Amino acid sequence: MHLRIPILIILCLQLLIPQNASALENFEQIQVKTFEAMREVERYQLKIAEKHYTNGNFKTALAEYEKFLTLYETSPGAPYAQLMWSHTMMHLKKPKTALREGFQSVIDYWPESNEATVAAYCMADAYRTMGEVKAAQERFRFLIREYPDHEIAIRSRTDLLHYARLHKDREERMALLNELAFTLDRTEVSKETCANAARESAEIHFFAQRFDEGKKALATNHSGRELLDAVFELSEKTVSHLLKNDKTRSSAINLADQLIASLEQDITERPDEGKAILYRAAGLNATLGRPSEIWKLYEEVARRYGTDDDLRSRMADWFKARDKRDEARRLYEEFENPVAGLKNIAAMDLEDDKIKEAMEVFRQLIEIDGDHADDYLWSIAECWEKLSDWKKAIATYRQIDRFPQNHFRMASCHRRIKEYDEAIVLYNQCKVVDKAAPEASLQIGFTYEQAGEKEKAIRTFQLTCKRYPKSGQASKSHAHLQNKYNINVTLGGAEEE
Repeated sequence: MHLRIPILIILCLQLLIPQNASALENFEQIQVKTFEAMREVERYQLKIAEKHYTNGNFKTALAEYEKFLTLYETSPGAPYAQLMWSHTMMHLKKPKTALREGFQSVIDYWPESNEATVAAYCMADAYRTMGEVKAAQERFRFLIREYPDHEIAIRSRTDLLHYARLHKDREERMALLNELAFTLDRTEVSKETCANAARESAEIHFFAQRFDEGKKALATNHSGRELLDAVFELSEKTVSHLLKNDKTRSSAINLADQLIASLEQDITERPDEGKAILYRAAGLNATLGRPSEIWKLYEEVARRYGTDDDLRSRMADWFKARDKRDEARRLYEEFENPVAGLKNIAAMDLEDDKIKEAMEVFRQLIEIDGDHADDYLWSIAECWEKLSDWKKAIATYRQIDRFPQNHFRMASCHRRIKEYDEAIVLYNQCKVVDKAAPEASLQIGFTYEQAGEKEKAIRTFQLTCKRYPKSGQASKSHAHLQNKYNINVTLGGAEEE
């Protein structure tokens, strides 16, 4: 008695039976050979019952399945009709009737049928539905013994696993996980369940600092570099979780030390990946708050693989984290890629609020990386803004070919020094770009408001609502008119009540 139905056969079945059969669960599907052996009148009766079932009309479906059993009790489809009658009773919240008169009848009258196997599982599930946990567990265990290679054995294990988690039965949980991860053959039906069990098992072992056992569990899912990645990802995640609680900090350190030892072994086995593995170890030590160990690993990278800009950058970050800015700057100055080095220096100067020094670095970048001059000029202009030198900011933005963004920035600077007419001229120029027009219109309204020209401001906000009714700027104008001026407008319509 087997329930596994090849995908090709399932597709064929879907062509034979009504389209709404796609709503049926796996254990509600009729076998192809059964369906083909039935007479057309019997098929028709099942289609009627199934239509009501899939539409949720369970009382009507129940009557139709009963009709089938009355008219065609010797039909090849009779076990299936009895099974579906039982499912219908479950939907009608009558699990005891489904058990006694439904699923059990399938087993009693057609013991060798595929439906009897399905009914055996459904009986266990029915006990669970009724809250009779012990009876359900006993049934699931029976199914595993009786049908060890069947899909229902997989399902039964996952059901028992649910109870083991719920009742915190660690012994049964691990026994089930080990069966799924290590013992069962991984078929199309079982492979996903087995893979999930292996990962869950690994998580449990890592939390208990049984690193080797966790790695062994993941090795059932992965191999090679993929295994290395999976082990590191899950164990590092576990370390981070354990570190959140002072009571489990020692456990986190224990697991992390095992992981680091494993990484050292990985370097021996995979020398071509040694640098990446050492950086992983450095990252783990960062998580543990071990700066001296991080630096030792960086020195190990330099010794084995030489010093490149990536390592210099990591070392510079290490120095910056210890507020040793001069040492970090020296490393940036040693970059083989001078552009990258100068960008890092400029960023550090901005972090330290050394605006003029950063501007000087951006000027050096213009000289050696002229293709990106606009980007550096933009940064210089922003520096002038930070220094509140609005005129120099305007002059710098004017050199940049980035319309309309530079016009918006220049207009903003003009407003800072109360040159409102100049700002409005720039905003009006921005309106030639459709996407920029709503924002330009909104900003013109605020500019008039800043200039004390209330009527023009109101009129501009109203026009923004009228011309760009679907824009966010129209919504802002609408709200501003109501809140500041107590004026209501209709977006895209009348301007004032």
